[in-house]
Amino acid sequence: MSNVPSSPGWGLDQSPFHEGELAVQERVGVREKMAAVSRHVVRHYLTEQHREFFGLLPYIFVGSVDAQGRPWASILLGNAGFMHASDSTTITIEAQPLHGDPLVENLRMGAEIAMLGVQLHTRRRNRFFGTVTSLKDGEVTIGVRQTLGICPQYIQGREPVFHRDPSVSTVSPVHRNQRIDKAVRAIIEGADTYFVASANLRESDGVARGADVSHRGGRPGFVRIDDDMTLTAPDFVGNFLFNTLGNWQLDNRAGLLFIDFEGGDLVYISARAEIIWDGPEVKAFNGAQRLVRYHIEEIIRVEASLPARFSAPEYSPFLARTGSWGDAEKTLEAERFRNEWRPLRISRIEEESSTIRSFYLELADGRGLAGYEPGQFLPIRVQPDAWAEPVNRTYTLSSAPGGASYRITVKREGTGGVSDWLHDHVTVGTVIEGMAPRGSFVFNADARAPVVLISAGVGITPMIAMIDSLLVNNGRTLHHAPIWFVHGARNSASHAFSAFLNDKLGRHGNLHAHVRYSRPLPDDRIGLTHDSEGIVDIDLLKAILPFDNYQFFLCGPAAFMQSLYDGLIDLGVRDTSIHLESFGPASVKRRIERAAADEAEESIVVTFAKSGKTARWRPEHGSILDLAERAGIPALSSCRVGSCGTCSVKVLNGSVDYAQPPGHEIPPGEALICCAAPHPGVHLADSLDREGVSLDL
Repeated sequence: MSNVPSSPGWGLDQSPFHEGELAVQERVGVREKMAAVSRHVVRHYLTEQHREFFGLLPYIFVGSVDAQGRPWASILLGNAGFMHASDSTTITIEAQPLHGDPLVENLRMGAEIAMLGVQLHTRRRNRFFGTVTSLKDGEVTIGVRQTLGICPQYIQGREPVFHRDPSVSTVSPVHRNQRIDKAVRAIIEGADTYFVASANLRESDGVARGADVSHRGGRPGFVRIDDDMTLTAPDFVGNFLFNTLGNWQLDNRAGLLFIDFEGGDLVYISARAEIIWDGPEVKAFNGAQRLVRYHIEEIIRVEASLPARFSAPEYSPFLARTGSWGDAEKTLEAERFRNEWRPLRISRIEEESSTIRSFYLELADGRGLAGYEPGQFLPIRVQPDAWAEPVNRTYTLSSAPGGASYRITVKREGTGGVSDWLHDHVTVGTVIEGMAPRGSFVFNADARAPVVLISAGVGITPMIAMIDSLLVNNGRTLHHAPIWFVHGARNSASHAFSAFLNDKLGRHGNLHAHVRYSRPLPDDRIGLTHDSEGIVDIDLLKAILPFDNYQFFLCGPAAFMQSLYDGLIDLGVRDTSIHLESFGPASVKRRIERAAADEAEESIVVTFAKSGKTARWRPEHGSILDLAERAGIPALSSCRVGSCGTCSVKVLNGSVDYAQPPGHEIPPGEALICCAAPHPGVHLADSLDREGVSLDL
């Protein structure tokens, strides 16, 4: 008779997470979500399905803790059926640890133990941890305290073939070291998988205490050897429980297991884990949410220890969205050339609608692609045969960062300009020039904040990049609050990325969308091709959005942007909650909120001599061009990133600063106001204001 509880799920008053796990969940913005999810995915017993599953396995991965409190990752092997769950909280294992494995010493009465069952070739998996309750005659019995699933995304498919009886103990050469030698280096450098053990042994944490063991996978070589005592590995999107990283908040000791699946060597490593939460390398490694640096304290390599050989790997399809250290190095190197024009070859062209095409661009100089944030754009330079001078344009990148190419999506404007030339004359193999991506319109909302992405026409492009980067791996989301996407198009013929959007809607429960057509075709149908008819306006937003404290991201034509901005402000939405990107020379006139305390803040005076106006600049105002537009002062501009020179203005007095050197040459005595800020001078008499700059504008 089974003693499985009648109600599935956790079912206990105490949280399954300890304070270290909760701290990481809070940092990433998923604490509330995981509190709800854990009631369904974390259990204090084995289900019937999992009891049967463990009985089918010929191997299991183990996390244990030695007498010094150090966790170790191991593997136990046996003939199918060597594990047996007699009830929902008890598992008996008939197997001996392999020779040289630290598990030989760590299996003792009362020991904390974790076990990870993975059927590599099917990617079925489950994990449990508990305490050793019995040791006798080659049998280990474990009292199960907690069970949960693991992330299957990066598991490489492999099947074992035993070449000797796993139940018969054999002695193999054991090598102990504190540094990586040639043999260990070869195994790690070729690894696409490793297993990592951690532990929290605080008695006060009750059912949340214990050992843990997890799987990590990536492209071959995804674990970098920094030196002979240090490893660094990316940490990809997982199940957001953060058991391993949470344990390291309380005790950063780690145990690693590397397996030579072909030769049979096993490498056990004891190390200290350092989590690198952010930085250039994290951004440069495609798919990495953070990095983990392992500082090695002991290495054990056992020759030909494994009684089985595994088949060649069937790589996880999710590896396509992960990078390599070689690619990351090229991306970091590319930052040195971000203000140089570099050759870009068109590698693919796709029709997105009757008037919109996507162009895939690969570097033609053999160097790496510079990284970017979703929402940023790519400056390009082209010179059609009939044109006397090259022309600069900027086009928003319409895919998530990290691929082997850039993708820009361009609407044919019908004016004979660059967009028409791209549509009419560019073919696969055409080479144009481009600089590194840039722009301030990026997705920067907290993962817990509900967001609304609103676009019209080809203004959909930054929204597609944002959605593509936030919603990944067939159901995983990096933004855990609701995401609303509202888009306006003329009809289905002009509606770009509809298939992409429908696919995301089918996979991600936190994505909601509303598409409105202004001029539907006869075959367009509400509920099939679109959701309503008319234009996207403030009345539509009021009708479809449930009440919440949203962050709004808007992109589209100038009138569209201004209308929505004004409508949102009139509804009481704060200016700081509205993020804008308009294409073309026009910009939205914003209403900057002012409080009494804010008026007392230090500012820098900018004088526009021709217009006879002055304005007070603060960092939140952006560039001098942004300040001028808010003051109603007309100013020429195009790229808005300092790559074309259109906005160059004569400096009459004072000077300006640039956050980074502009790509375009700055004429003597002038400033590129689209990317400049006034340099603070001396304080004006009896004022917090500083002298700034006077411009011939």
